[in-house]
Amino acid sequence: MPMFNYLQLFRIDRWIPILFFVALLITGIFIYGDYGLCWDDPMQHKLGLVAWDYVSGKSNDLFGNENCYINPLVMMVEVLPEKILQPATEAEAFLLKHLANFILCWLGLIIFYLLGLRLFRDYRFALIACLLLILTPRLLAHFFYNSKDLPFLFLFVLSMYVLVTWIQKPSWSRIGWLAVCSGILTATRVVGVLFPVIIFIVVIVAMLARKLSRKELRMIMVYFLLYPFTVYVFFPSIWEHPFEKFFAAIALYTHHPYDVTTLFMGETVHSLETPWYYVPVWMLIIIPIGWWLLFLGGMVALIKRLILERMKFSLLWLSVLLWLFLPLSAVVLLRGSTYEDARHFFFIQPALLLISTAGMQWLLRTNSSSKIFWKSPASLIALTVFIVTTSYLLLFNFKYHPFQHSYFNAIGRKYAQDSFDKDYWGVSYKNALEFLVKYEQKDSMKVRWKIDPCEWNLVWLSERDRNRIHFVKYDQCEYYITNYRSHTPFDAVGEKIYEERVQGFTIVAVYKMHPPNDIPVSTP
Repeated sequence: MPMFNYLQLFRIDRWIPILFFVALLITGIFIYGDYGLCWDDPMQHKLGLVAWDYVSGKSNDLFGNENCYINPLVMMVEVLPEKILQPATEAEAFLLKHLANFILCWLGLIIFYLLGLRLFRDYRFALIACLLLILTPRLLAHFFYNSKDLPFLFLFVLSMYVLVTWIQKPSWSRIGWLAVCSGILTATRVVGVLFPVIIFIVVIVAMLARKLSRKELRMIMVYFLLYPFTVYVFFPSIWEHPFEKFFAAIALYTHHPYDVTTLFMGETVHSLETPWYYVPVWMLIIIPIGWWLLFLGGMVALIKRLILERMKFSLLWLSVLLWLFLPLSAVVLLRGSTYEDARHFFFIQPALLLISTAGMQWLLRTNSSSKIFWKSPASLIALTVFIVTTSYLLLFNFKYHPFQHSYFNAIGRKYAQDSFDKDYWGVSYKNALEFLVKYEQKDSMKVRWKIDPCEWNLVWLSERDRNRIHFVKYDQCEYYITNYRSHTPFDAVGEKIYEERVQGFTIVAVYKMHPPNDIPVSTP
């Protein structure tokens, strides 16, 4: 009974969130094996292994990995189950990695809920913020295999949560945790250096508003002294030459040296020459329109408060606004290299969704009361937008599982077929290969695929089926598998015998080709 009283499970604001997160965990455990391998899976998997070898003194292979500056610590965590359990096959190793990635994101979502509690002081709106995030299809799919962008997203959430707790109740212990969390954040991806910039701006505003005591200012000074040290501790890739390699990591992230092509607004765009509007356009077409409408309400509410309160404006919400607009402004003004669906900037979407939730809270309440008014025009609009969008996204995520990563909102769907990449990471090749080995039963078949992830996804097949598939030139293949990456989709010269369609457009297809002497040499 004392333990029961401690947990206070009889309180609805405790057991509903617990049920929500338990249900989400169980769901994730049931479906994590449905997702194929993406471009980064093999490289990131190897990164985790060589990072362990470097930390343990076995080898320096870490520095031969082209992704050595991108989240080595996270990958060490994700391959830890593999090192403990020693899976028998490569497929089992990747399954463990995907499960570990999901669990890390699940834990991060709990932190996001706690952050929402701090901001909204109401468990219902904290849960709504979590729903907005988990129902966003592209974010949901990336929970399971994106070991670069989603862990960074939730580490940013963690750092922001600690910052908010310190703003609400400053203490030396919290400033220590803030240094640790932001150090891990930057060691995961160097764009994490923007987080101390957010802190600096918040501190300047607090000083101008006379909200900062001398003791608190000393705490912040200690934070900035500790921050470089914590980055170094959690960033094994820079241990030998910290300054030289840290700035090399910054150069790598801000201007990615690899020329990656993406189908963007009907043209093949090179990552080294992305237009300034690349990230805003992708955000506009992949974030659900309902969330955008609530976001507009949230921005109106926050701007209204800013005008009325001026220097008394909440530092908490200032931090959230900086979280969204500082990185977005930086990539627009500095023209940083990016590609695909701007997944490198997924980490700002939680800030947008928090503002969307604030918009819903504002529309459901008066300025002076915490009571929710269900019959006012504003509340009816907010509830209608939320219920309709939630219903559609639940249906979408169920119907198109495991291809949620190809989602476009109503604006994007008008142009997605011929103007934007869909399954750019090649995750759907898993399903295409599984179809092909069932369709063709002979002992040998000549196959060509468009991009390398198809080869990665051979791990899901039996040894016999893998040995039946022989990779050949395009003009020699019997079957051609494509996800139409980087170019306007068009059919290969052959009969389309399989395709996966999402929202009416094809994301992957298998073609049974004409006899080799009838096939043109040009490659789709």
